[in-house]
Amino acid sequence: MKISLIALSFALLLITPDVANGCSCSGAPTICGAYASADAVFIGSVQKVEQREPKKNDAPSENFVGQIAHVQVEKVFKGEDISEAVFHAGMSSCDPIYKEGQRWLFYAYYDKKSQAWKIHACDRSTLIENAPDDLLYLQALPASGQKIRLSGALKHYENDAMKGFSLVENLSGVRVKVSDGQKTYEIYTDGNGVYEIYGLPPGRYSIRPEIPPGLKKWFPSYYGEIDYSDREAPKAVLREKSCANVDFIYSAGSADTFISGKVFGADGRALPNVCLSLLPKGSAAARSRLFDCTDEQGRYEVREVPRGEYVIVINFDGKISSDAPFPKAYFPGVFDKERAGVLTISAGDRLEDVNIHIPSQEARNKLQGVLLYSDGRPVADELVGFKAETAPEGYSGEVHTTTDAQGRFSLNVLQGLKGRLYGFMYTYTGKYVNCPWSEELIRAEGTKVPQIETEPISLEITADAQGLKLIFPFPYCVKSKRE
Repeated sequence: MKISLIALSFALLLITPDVANGCSCSGAPTICGAYASADAVFIGSVQKVEQREPKKNDAPSENFVGQIAHVQVEKVFKGEDISEAVFHAGMSSCDPIYKEGQRWLFYAYYDKKSQAWKIHACDRSTLIENAPDDLLYLQALPASGQKIRLSGALKHYENDAMKGFSLVENLSGVRVKVSDGQKTYEIYTDGNGVYEIYGLPPGRYSIRPEIPPGLKKWFPSYYGEIDYSDREAPKAVLREKSCANVDFIYSAGSADTFISGKVFGADGRALPNVCLSLLPKGSAAARSRLFDCTDEQGRYEVREVPRGEYVIVINFDGKISSDAPFPKAYFPGVFDKERAGVLTISAGDRLEDVNIHIPSQEARNKLQGVLLYSDGRPVADELVGFKAETAPEGYSGEVHTTTDAQGRFSLNVLQGLKGRLYGFMYTYTGKYVNCPWSEELIRAEGTKVPQIETEPISLEITADAQGLKLIFPFPYCVKSKRE
């Protein structure tokens, strides 16, 4: 089985600084892929940051304040020779939070409507100190773009009760073995912990770094076309003039230390899609790297917890929403911070059944139905959302879910909201095989990732509703094998 552009969502949080709590990513591009897609690629320093209020047509988010970042361009790798760039950000949970004085590597896209630049959520844009692998490729252009390249970074991270999951060091001088099963190549990481090799023949390659003394491999992150037929040892698939990046994160901490449990609503039912953070006792941190969101059974698990005393905060931003129909709450189930329970963690502790019972919540109604193509076939693994016309102050009027294999959806929405229910998906080059409507949309939008919506259904949420049908105005197409 092949899966393209897969990387751990937590790893993406590591390379994108100061993203908002709750952001998750399903993948990120390779270095050569990000370079090819971007309108411009350059190094720049943030000179000034202004706050801006969200506008009516901004990307959907009610929890984040927008920013206008003024950037002095230092070096251009792709695009026009510009000296200054203005970036709009902060309008979604995956946008960065810019700070004056930061130096960034930008894979930038120009928005003609706002006449400003932006970066894509979960892309490779990052602080310059996090980009040594990218810079090796970019500084070697154009020659680097004409060869097969395999690269990655080896880093030592540790969890700290106050600083969170933070970099300890880049692992330099570590031997890395790359093999296609017939021939093995040996390379070593440089002073920035980066290994790279050019000119490999097309094929499938395993990457095995030697484990530094005193450390344990915590997780790898794969970017590019990956062969997962052997789940224990995935292989990077390299084709002519392609590239792949495989990073490895190491830690001396114990992977066995965790806190787990369930979140229950006031009616005693488990609450899915509720996010919680683990904060050190007395911390005034605005967000935490120690967080999780509950699954369909209301279960959560926070791993790699450093020693210390903690409080669990549920619905950190305090917005009452369809997923979290209550204000900010604390373990074991109180709204008053002073009454929050304190959990003490020692090395190797496994705290199970740390359950949270929300004392009261807003009423919700369940919307159920099916998402279909115009030929009546179900739309699997795509999105259905509800967006309110307006929402009271302190409330969020948006919620979405993903359809199952039969195209069915089930969505809990706050009672009393009035808005529209709709299905939506994203299409891009290579998602489908021989699909005229997809190719036509991509050409018409002038972008590789246009969003497509069904005709919406207008609803006022006063009771449960079943049998709802949302239909895309085009027939079913076969997805490519890479999907």
